[in-house]
Amino acid sequence: MRRPTTHVCVATGQNLANLIPVLQLGAQDVVILETAEMRQSAGNLARALEHHGIAAQRMPLDDASPLSLRAAAERIAQELDPLAVVLNATGGTKLMVLALVEHLRLLDTTNEARLHILYVETQKDRLDWLAPQAMTEPLDDVLDLRDIAAVQGYRLKRVASEDPQWQCDATERQRLTRRLGDNADSLAGFFGILNRLADAALSENERDGRFVARQEFPYSPGNSYAAILRTAQDLGLLHWDRRREVVFSGKEAARYFRGGWLEEYAWLKLRGAKPRDFAVGVEIEWLSNRTRNELDVLAVSKNRLLVVECKTSRLGRDEGRDAQVVYKLDHLAGRIGGLMTRRLLLTARPLSDETMRRAQDSRIDVLAAAEVGRLSSYLRDWKAASKV
Repeated sequence: MRRPTTHVCVATGQNLANLIPVLQLGAQDVVILETAEMRQSAGNLARALEHHGIAAQRMPLDDASPLSLRAAAERIAQELDPLAVVLNATGGTKLMVLALVEHLRLLDTTNEARLHILYVETQKDRLDWLAPQAMTEPLDDVLDLRDIAAVQGYRLKRVASEDPQWQCDATERQRLTRRLGDNADSLAGFFGILNRLADAALSENERDGRFVARQEFPYSPGNSYAAILRTAQDLGLLHWDRRREVVFSGKEAARYFRGGWLEEYAWLKLRGAKPRDFAVGVEIEWLSNRTRNELDVLAVSKNRLLVVECKTSRLGRDEGRDAQVVYKLDHLAGRIGGLMTRRLLLTARPLSDETMRRAQDSRIDVLAAAEVGRLSSYLRDWKAASKV
């Protein structure tokens, strides 16, 4: 069925349901109805639409009382006459939708149906059409990371993995990275020591500008630990004297061993999983107050966001800090992705029972220690899932 190219929607705190059908159905003009409480949200949606070259017109919707709501709906219908429109009934209250449908039906003054009504059933991945005839169609996979961020009031300020040099470096050392991730359980203790040494090298730099490349193990690494160090040396990441002394080749190498390798591991696995869009090392900015935050990994598939926090340092020694890790992941994921978001804590070290409980209470998935190697299967399941 040929659908109108003018869409009408009510701005809401969950605007993804307004953006998806606009992109899927090829709308050319969008009328955003905004209550006083939803002006900022309407602005976010308008910016997301403008990014796609779609004209957005904002109209006030006075919902102070049933009388004012009815008058507003009548005025909106008069302004839209004689256009054919798609009314997205997903946002707003029941009273808003009833008032809008009642007055927009006046557009149907000819034999041609001018009012098309849809509801976005995000949990079931479908568009439900209520008028001019009842029917259902599947949701298309239309959103990328910048769409999701923009419609929630954020922008991606910086993305490390978009840098060609970053990708080149990650690809060059992928054999080492995969080895670290696939054997995370048996290497857990070694990770802790490497993490501390790399952190010590970098922390001196953060305090007074010095980079202390030369560090010392508490023992002489052997067997599998020695094999890791030899591979790292072959890649030019460090120099190891085959005893206790290790010299990092530079700040980037130290950052790799302080935890960057786990982000690169996630990037390699996402590259294989092929979601619609993904990014590693992301700095986001909240447009309303310019607040910035950093996120380790973002990915989107079927219009659903996955936010991953990567940790290689030990969780469980400082319950206050661990609580902050869980809170940050839960809070930022909800803010940037809304209700259609999944959260994953990916950690190379085992979690304490308390931290695991906090993660479960916050509906955060966890892959810890030996489970890190299951990341590929986790991503396949996430992509295939029909529900968040």
